[in-house]
Amino acid sequence: MYNKKMIAMMLTLSMLAASLAGCAGDDDDDDAVEVLGCMDETANNYNADATTNDDSCTYDAVVTTHKIGLLNPITGPIAQYAPPFTYAAQQAISDLNAIDSSVQFELVEADSGCSGDVAATSAQTLIDAGVVGVAGAACSGASTGANAVLNAAGVVQVSYASTSPALTGTDGFWRVVPSDEIQGPAMKDMADAAGATNPAVLHMTNDYGSGLATAFENAYGTDNLCTKVGYEDTTTDFTTQIQAVADAGCSSVVIVSYAADGAAILEQMAGAGVSLPVFGADGIADGAFLDSFSAPAAANGVQATRPLGGTSTGDFNDRCAASTDCAGGIYTSETYDAVMMIGKAAAMEAGANMATHLNMVGTNYAGATGELTFDSNGDVPGFGYELCQFDAISSTDVFFSCRNTWALTDPVDYTSGAISAATFTGATVKIGFLNPSTGPIAEYAPGFLAASQIALNVGNIAGWGSGLQFELVYADSGCDGTVAATGAQSLLDAGVVAVVGAACSGASIGANAVLSAAGVPMISYASTSPALTNMSNHPHFYRVVPSDELQGPAIMDTINHRDSTLASPALIHLTNDYGSGLAAAFENAWGSDNICTKIGYAQDTTDFTTAVQAVSDAGCDSAVLISYAADGAAIVEQMNASGVDIPIFGGDGVAEEGLCASMSDQSLCAGIVATKPNAGAMNERMGAFALLCGASPECSGGIYTSEAFDAVIITMYAYFAGATSAGTPMSQLIALTGQGFVGATGIHTFDANGDVPGYGYCIGDFTYADGAASYACTESWALTDPVDYTTGVVTTNA
Repeated sequence: MYNKKMIAMMLTLSMLAASLAGCAGDDDDDDAVEVLGCMDETANNYNADATTNDDSCTYDAVVTTHKIGLLNPITGPIAQYAPPFTYAAQQAISDLNAIDSSVQFELVEADSGCSGDVAATSAQTLIDAGVVGVAGAACSGASTGANAVLNAAGVVQVSYASTSPALTGTDGFWRVVPSDEIQGPAMKDMADAAGATNPAVLHMTNDYGSGLATAFENAYGTDNLCTKVGYEDTTTDFTTQIQAVADAGCSSVVIVSYAADGAAILEQMAGAGVSLPVFGADGIADGAFLDSFSAPAAANGVQATRPLGGTSTGDFNDRCAASTDCAGGIYTSETYDAVMMIGKAAAMEAGANMATHLNMVGTNYAGATGELTFDSNGDVPGFGYELCQFDAISSTDVFFSCRNTWALTDPVDYTSGAISAATFTGATVKIGFLNPSTGPIAEYAPGFLAASQIALNVGNIAGWGSGLQFELVYADSGCDGTVAATGAQSLLDAGVVAVVGAACSGASIGANAVLSAAGVPMISYASTSPALTNMSNHPHFYRVVPSDELQGPAIMDTINHRDSTLASPALIHLTNDYGSGLAAAFENAWGSDNICTKIGYAQDTTDFTTAVQAVSDAGCDSAVLISYAADGAAIVEQMNASGVDIPIFGGDGVAEEGLCASMSDQSLCAGIVATKPNAGAMNERMGAFALLCGASPECSGGIYTSEAFDAVIITMYAYFAGATSAGTPMSQLIALTGQGFVGATGIHTFDANGDVPGYGYCIGDFTYADGAASYACTESWALTDPVDYTTGVVTTNA
């Protein structure tokens, strides 16, 4: 055996010999050449002849891909909600894939059909595809059917919308929505708060319908129900069920349905004349429910509950709201969370031990629906319920909003809860309203106020779901330019984006000087002076009433039509902007030389002895009053006291019962004829406002209330339009909104001066009977030439 010294000596001699041999050869031919590439066989640039490995070696990352199934109701009774479910699931897959490039996910979608059998078949296809977990189903029966297949194969299932109490404790099943064991009491409290009694329960007999109907029955008390009627979820004709409700004499109806059957029940109830308060649940509690109606107004007044979300984490809800594929869907944030939780559980141990990891993920999970924690049954307690309502202003104006919430008062006792007002977290926009609270037409201020409040309620119902509410800020116009200017400044100081008003023309002119300087637009509901027809002199001014350039000829034709022998009228008029403008329009139409006498008076005049004496002295055969109610009444009373008994005609300033109310003897109104702007052809918004206004004594007894409503509505809708037209000035938005806008007084189209052509004029008669005076339109005047404002014709109203 060689010793260590001998080995060392031999290695040294060998190295020396090799070195000498290298020196003896040709340098150019014998230099060592390094071969490029990597010696590591796993490298992308492996080269068997390479001599080194260095930082230039490149490698492909090892990527693990997991498949997640989505049971989606692509067919069946809630198929309209399938696209938003798909969007939410795909967004979750995209977000999961962005977390770790070495762990990727793929969505495999299958139809649940909202059916246990269909879902079971699809569950098997997902298993065959190799999914690590399944999100779904939406319908409880479908989840039950799918679970029988998935659990047997050891595949976890997380539902995003199945709420049946029967699913609590099902092996291999989790859900991110609370059990309907809680929703039943919430529905009961909702019905109680609305004053409903003796309810009938119409419900589907599938797992969802039966489970929730039972939860409601348990909460309300079986003995307190009027009747309980079940039906298959494929039912389309509800004649028998509705007749059963009518025969039982029920006072309200609770439906546990999906969208299509729920809409059919409501429309068939309307057709059968069964008009009862209707309450529902999460199967219909969404704006998309309206898509199932042929006449969405049938949903008016329906209230429904749906699970309330918690404090959202991440930006999914913002993405959903901005996408036409997602906005308007139901349970979208729940779908997103279900897919995300399955994905995060799969990433923990390469898809192994999914049940264990799902429970780990589902502990204080910060999701799009809030913080989620699974209990031992795979359930979550939820965050309470939203109490929502459908409000139909017309068949095209049907709004869905959730303005109240219900929450458990005892987290252990699922039957104990309380209702509270929902917290609004959007933006509140201020709109000014100039109201003649003082001055000569102050008696009409309550009507203007009532009409504006009706419009405000409509706008806030419409805006709630989009995070927008309005506040009306009121200021007195005093029917005076100076008072209105002061009021306008106070509205600017309050931060309004636009102003509705004023009523009197002089007040509008005074306010416009202040508002236009600040670039704030205004829409008048009653200012008719021709002087306002000039956008250069009065910038940012619009009105929903026609100029008195038309009313002058209308009064002329009215006189000629009623009594062609009248040839010498006295013209008694206010000297403010309204009175002077309309008086001039009448004088131009009648002819100055044919006016018996023309008497102007200041707005604050109360003694008309001299004016009436002048009419008597001139021998006038009739009188035209261009006045407001109080001064007009004083003139009529003075004419009676002076024995001046001639026909009296007036304009829109006196064309309501307010003229008579200002008289000590209302019988003096009888026989007076007055004109006022006509409304357009009946439309649904007009009919809806008429009903709402008719329920308010202040509104129904006022003047220009429809116009006040329209001016507020146009302003709010213009602001809505601004949400999609960022940077467009409010004045321009109003001009654009007022192009064919369907209002309570007809269809409004602003011209370049902010004017509307109107629909001619009502010719109304004052009568007195049974101790009460009244005013009614019996005839109408309309232009015969839309260009020549002096040519019109009188017709008898149908």
